[in-house]
Amino acid sequence: MDSITATTIHELSVPLRAWPTSKPGQDSLPFLIAHINEQKRSFRNVSEQSLEEEVQALEAGESQADNDEPLLKRLKEEPTDSKTRKEEMLAARLEILQQVSQALTESSYGLDFVSLVLSKHTPRQAEITISPFLKQHVPMGSIGAEVTQLPQESDQKRDDDSLTAVGWKMQSLNAAADSLLRSATRLEKEMGEEAKHWEKVLAIQQKGWSITRLPRERHTLGVRYGFAEAAPEFRDRGLGALRRSEDGSVYLDLGIQANHAHKLRIRIQERGQAIGSFTESGLGETTKDSVESSILQARNAIFDEELYHELYREARHLTNRGVRSTNDAILVPFEEDKQIIFDLVTPDTIVSEERKQNVPLEGHLNHDRLSKALALASKILLSHSHRQNYNRRTQPQQPLTERKPPRVIYSILRPLLALLQQQSALESLKNFLEEIAAVMKNAALGFSFQRPDKVLDIPSMLASNKATNSPLVESLANTISAPLQAQFTINFPSTSSIITYVRTHAQGTEYKVSITAAPNSPLSQTQQDSIFTSAEGVKEHILHLLTIDLVSIVTVENKRWEITSPHEGQLSTEPALNGVHQVLSLVITRRMLQIKCSGPNAGGEIFETVHEWTADTMGSRGFVAEIKNLAPMEAR
Repeated sequence: MDSITATTIHELSVPLRAWPTSKPGQDSLPFLIAHINEQKRSFRNVSEQSLEEEVQALEAGESQADNDEPLLKRLKEEPTDSKTRKEEMLAARLEILQQVSQALTESSYGLDFVSLVLSKHTPRQAEITISPFLKQHVPMGSIGAEVTQLPQESDQKRDDDSLTAVGWKMQSLNAAADSLLRSATRLEKEMGEEAKHWEKVLAIQQKGWSITRLPRERHTLGVRYGFAEAAPEFRDRGLGALRRSEDGSVYLDLGIQANHAHKLRIRIQERGQAIGSFTESGLGETTKDSVESSILQARNAIFDEELYHELYREARHLTNRGVRSTNDAILVPFEEDKQIIFDLVTPDTIVSEERKQNVPLEGHLNHDRLSKALALASKILLSHSHRQNYNRRTQPQQPLTERKPPRVIYSILRPLLALLQQQSALESLKNFLEEIAAVMKNAALGFSFQRPDKVLDIPSMLASNKATNSPLVESLANTISAPLQAQFTINFPSTSSIITYVRTHAQGTEYKVSITAAPNSPLSQTQQDSIFTSAEGVKEHILHLLTIDLVSIVTVENKRWEITSPHEGQLSTEPALNGVHQVLSLVITRRMLQIKCSGPNAGGEIFETVHEWTADTMGSRGFVAEIKNLAPMEAR
């Protein structure tokens, strides 16, 4: 019996592993569905018949599986290494001891707590089960427990609580309804403001402005009011943001450029005194508060700044023409004692100058129209330069080189200088011929001239544009940029006439005089075509030709006189006539015609007779009548 007991005890195996427990969630429906999908892939392939066939196949193969199961179990449970098996057992034993110790500690805590609670009512029984540590540090009866009964609520209290709950629910529902109504009102207002905003943006686009996204604010729309062919520093600045105000309207946001708007001012000074000025101010019929007005003002400001910048660049290459550039102005010489000043000013500067001088700068000065014409012409020429940039950009590109092509200097001041010189030359020549015509009229001599009406013939230009279907601005710019030419047809008292061509180009003004005379006229022996580079030279030449023409009239009207020096206006009598040699001199200036007859008489005395006509006074007789009655002085 003892041997059997020893053998039984010796062969008894004690399991050291914990009892297997199922993982939480394995019996749940989602886990089973996922498990079935993993095994069968899909419920579509599972049917009752297929499941029965699978169960029968498993039952048929169960006997063989049962015979092989102990062997497989033993193979699986047989340790591969005795040392590993021992380590596993020690680790399992240590884990069991830790769990037993933890359970003992938690049960001791529970026993102490219950004993401490009971110590208030049965202290003797509690002292037996309480631990010595707790007995030493916590006084007995410090924790107690009593059985209490919850207070009973009355029906009135329950009804009040129910009504209170209903009231809170109604208040919450009313607040939600009010919030929805406010949201609907705000959404309707927002829809109206948004529709107004996009309507304004669409109106701006329909007027021809380019709408695009801002490079650094992709969610913001902007309008491009600059010029695509402008210089890079001005082309990149020609973009403004279109932002929405609180009422849904659109306003133009220019950033820091809004406080630096400038306008081009052109002034004409004479001896330091302003005699003419022009600064563009109005925008036509556009409303001042509209966004279109802001866009136009921004466009005009950046255009004026670019225009002044290009004028300044060109002025540095025109110092040989007398053009000077300072830090804040461009000075262009005009006529003898006048100059034209180009500068940039702000609207506040213009208003402050008007208040300082106490008189308006525009509208009461003589050269305002000329200042305005110069401003318009300079802007037309800048637009023409933009068009030339576009034509160059659209042409086939040149082969690539290492050197960057130089930036083109626009031709704006040169045509303006040529236009001013041409106008000044024509005006000077016209005044000169008018004074001569007044003198000839008082001397009863036929003298007339035909002058060009205007430097630029706009009506004929319009007619040619209609025929060629070309823009007027382009034709006007090409005409201003090309050399300007005009002619004066001058009819002398005789049958002779001359044509004076006035041509102004980049190098200055050139005069050409062509003569049309009869073969027997002294003018036919003069050089037919003469070219001059100064106004004084051509005026002296006209007086010289008029002197020769008058000399020929003297010989025709009075045969007693013979031409001695036609270029100097000298005539004389025949020496054999009464033995007396007398001289007749013709002197003509722009304001006077004079006949001087001098020489010795028969007695040897020197005599002198003078007849004179001026632009303001008329002689007793005309020039031809005086010549006919003028006879050589006979000896007395």
